[in-house]
Amino acid sequence: MQDETNARLMGVAPTGNGRRESYASAPMPRMTNTFMENGSYGPDEIIASIGKGIYAVNFGGGQVDITSGKFVFSASEAWWVENGKPQYPVKGATIIGNGPEVLKHVSMIGNDTALDSGVGVCGKDGQSVPVGVGQPTLRIDAGLTVGGSEI
Repeated sequence: MQDETNARLMGVAPTGNGRRESYASAPMPRMTNTFMENGSYGPDEIIASIGKGIYAVNFGGGQVDITSGKFVFSASEAWWVENGKPQYPVKGATIIGNGPEVLKHVSMIGNDTALDSGVGVCGKDGQSVPVGVGQPTLRIDAGLTVGGSEI
């Protein structure tokens, strides 16, 4: 993603991603709508394939370091899964990883892509702009650190 200034500095073509919070803010490269396309697996099929793990249903917020790819997200709804069945809710689940590394460990992509019905926000350099996000159910086999406690 590039705005005119960053594209010139990097010697690449601008992509039109310059956004700003208001007329008083400087434009900078920002996301708008980010989503992942459908795969071929049903969500129930993905959950049934899990021996032991966390099924994070909804997220309440997070941060991404755009220079390193490291991220942290808080799951507002998560379940402990064992033998392919959700067992109990997990309170305060936090998911930490590195985006490019985690994407290498996606083994199943669901056929249930949906955009989040809430308003997401991209915060950068003190500015906040609305964004849309969405994805299908994913199975990620490695590359994540998960923290939380049983309810």
